[in-house]
Amino acid sequence: MKKVFLIIVCLFMIVGCKDTKKDLETNEDKETKFELKKLDESKDYVYLIDNRTFKLDNKDYLIQTLNINLNSDDVSNINLEIKTFVNNSIKNAVLDNNNLKQGNVISYKYYVTKDYISVIQNYYFYVNGIKGEDKSNVYVISLIDGKRLSNNKLLEIYSLDEDKLYEMLESIIDSEDVLYTISNIKNHGYDLYVNNDNKLCMIYDEVTDEYSEKKELILK
Repeated sequence: MKKVFLIIVCLFMIVGCKDTKKDLETNEDKETKFELKKLDESKDYVYLIDNRTFKLDNKDYLIQTLNINLNSDDVSNINLEIKTFVNNSIKNAVLDNNNLKQGNVISYKYYVTKDYISVIQNYYFYVNGIKGEDKSNVYVISLIDGKRLSNNKLLEIYSLDEDKLYEMLESIIDSEDVLYTISNIKNHGYDLYVNNDNKLCMIYDEVTDEYSEKKELILK
């Protein structure tokens, strides 16, 4: 009786191992079958969608939404984030006879290489003819797997870490007080992106007692 029981247990274990192996093979097949591609082959990797036109300082100001044309979850989340920001900016804008009196003014820059897509959503808050501080939302996508790349991942790709980055900044920052500027970067943060020449670039705020100005650097 014990022998029969042991035989049955062994059979279950063998079948279980086979099923597990099949599951693993199925998962591997799913991973290898994933192909990063455009959602709409008739359009570019990045394109703009017109939303609405306001008057800004007596000139037409067209608010647009940027869309990244790729079939990845990270890209879907980024597109939703960009769209939500634009829709909220339109919703919260204060108008007088279609003239913008108060609200976000949005523009874009983007770069596409064989390896990366970098999108910079620039904006500032406008109030009755007065322009607020320049701000940016920055997104970098890998064209290998469609993943969003963080600052740390980009530093790793370009064989840098933060210590090496700050050492590099000491020699390339154009500032009256380089160490003070680097201190501000450490405190306020920065964004990295990749330009059309596959160069790693940085966006940061140059802060003084009198002003704050957004600046960009090519790192390597």
